[in-house]
Amino acid sequence: MLLLASVQSRAGEDCQQLVGNKCASCHFVTYICPRIEKGKGTLYWKGILHDMIKEGLVATDEEKDRLVSCLADPDAKVKALCPAKK
Repeated sequence: MLLLASVQSRAGEDCQQLVGNKCASCHFVTYICPRIEKGKGTLYWKGILHDMIKEGLVATDEEKDRLVSCLADPDAKVKALCPAKK
């Protein structure tokens, strides 16, 4: 069973840091990136966050909302977490 990091995010943490601290610390980017690249929407990511909280993710309501937003509409920094396709 995989648990997501329980490290509390710092105020002002950008999407890349938040995704790195809350998701990529337990999941390899090869697991996360295909879902980001497929453009999964907010409903999908809310469901994933719900499941991850059951598995031990510790996140405030603000962090959860931000994670959903960051993953559903990733900026260039979040996309940079993913290895370049050849």
